[in-house]
Amino acid sequence: MRSPSPRRTPARAVIAVVALLLSCLAVAPASARAAAAHDSLVLRTDRGWVRGAAHGDGIRVFQGIPFAAPPTGELRWRPPRPAERWPGVRDATAPGHPCPQLPLTLLPDGGPVLPGESNRTGSTTEDCLYLNVWTPARTGGRPLPVLVWLHGGGNAYGAGSDYDGSALAARGVVVVTVNYRLGALGFLAHPALSSESEDHASGDYGLMDQQAALRWVRRNIGAFGGDHGRVTLGGQSAGSVDTCAHIASPTAAGLFQRAIQQSGSCASDGGLAPLTLGAAEQRGTGFAASAGCPDPATAAACLRALPTSELLRGSGTGTAALWGPNTGPRVLPRAPDRAWAEGRVNAVPTLNGSTHDEYRYFTALYVDLLGGGPLTPASYAALIGLQHGDRAAALLRTYPASAYPSPNLAYSAVGTDQRFACPARADSRLYGTRAPVYAYEFHDPQAPPFIPAPHTPQGAFHASELAYLFPMDSLRLTPAQRRLSATMTTYWARFAATGDPNGSHAPAWPRHTAEGDRVQVLAPDRVASTTGFAADHHCAFWHPSPT
Repeated sequence: MRSPSPRRTPARAVIAVVALLLSCLAVAPASARAAAAHDSLVLRTDRGWVRGAAHGDGIRVFQGIPFAAPPTGELRWRPPRPAERWPGVRDATAPGHPCPQLPLTLLPDGGPVLPGESNRTGSTTEDCLYLNVWTPARTGGRPLPVLVWLHGGGNAYGAGSDYDGSALAARGVVVVTVNYRLGALGFLAHPALSSESEDHASGDYGLMDQQAALRWVRRNIGAFGGDHGRVTLGGQSAGSVDTCAHIASPTAAGLFQRAIQQSGSCASDGGLAPLTLGAAEQRGTGFAASAGCPDPATAAACLRALPTSELLRGSGTGTAALWGPNTGPRVLPRAPDRAWAEGRVNAVPTLNGSTHDEYRYFTALYVDLLGGGPLTPASYAALIGLQHGDRAAALLRTYPASAYPSPNLAYSAVGTDQRFACPARADSRLYGTRAPVYAYEFHDPQAPPFIPAPHTPQGAFHASELAYLFPMDSLRLTPAQRRLSATMTTYWARFAATGDPNGSHAPAWPRHTAEGDRVQVLAPDRVASTTGFAADHHCAFWHPSPT
């Protein structure tokens, strides 16, 4: 007897069953997808997928992710625009180009004066608005705190890719390092550019780039395991000055919940206060004329037609090339000191400080290596007279050459106290009126130097603390220095997580108040608070008022 013929399954039903099977294979349950995302090297951003790389010890790094469109052609000297979407999976295993800058190979032997790769190579590539993300692999739990790092370099040098975020990532922080437009391309103000803008102002394109990166973080950092509600904005030197500006910027409201300022102020006397729009436009008009674009009617088109290399040549080198924010554009409508006086600031918990011997680096570079040799007592007095005018006599009484091992070190003490230490203290006192502040001083007298210094022992020079937070292959730390590094990364990570650096694995760090004036000393042989910072740095001389 023949078996009955099997019932034919309709084609549509077959297709449906196959589709269901494929969907079961391709789409894991939500819990499984969430767990896989914590250690995946392929992640999705709002512009497309990216593939990163393992960095050892469970750290992943995603480099060269565009956060804005290339600011080229007609987009030169305009606010950043959204990046284009890309198909497929973008390779994110190598950094993007640094923003245009001259190489900082100023040493007599042709070496760079700072350790970052960008300082050795320079760049002429305007397609440079990229960021890098360092994140630990995880197995679930609460999203991690985020540190968005703004590099230093006078707003004219440097790149986010110069910084290795692995040490902080190992402490449970998602670290984002950012490129932003530099020099004239990032901060040029000019009447012709102002006439093109909706707010009739120009400049501060670098600040706008930084805020575009913060908005990228708000949209995307969850895919990397980060918490968009616990973002710390931090930076060193110019990156610290820019962080100070964002605290005063209305367009940065809500983009970060804590701040870290390392050796750079914009809100207090002695810090790098922004220029007014008028002063910035005057500087920009002179720059345009020197670049061959003197006619205001055609200056914008003329400047946009210039090759990047010509703009860089016109920017100068060293301190002559330093640029910064100006007030007037929407991003910074009023000076930071005025914003604080009016209460129009993004007051957040802040970790703020400086290094004990900041200016020794600049003395070694500009006096010893590039200026012909060490100062004598007479040349020290003459230089102070040239730079400080009517105040020189009082300054020389406060900083006599005879009180220091050499005139070079006396001159370094003046620069340290005037430009870094006392402005940092003034910022701490100002910020503490509205939010918690934790003040520090990095004080390792044997910190690994960046440059040779035959006549100026570097001590805890400007930027010396960076090697303790961001590992640098070219700088080796001793066991005692590695222990200090572990303490510092613990403090920084805890602050990013909670707004308070204190925890169970490091010495207590008291909150800074104007009354207590306590500063945490970070040294290999001592991590503890002091009340002697103001006296050590003669801050009563520089800031004689109560604040």
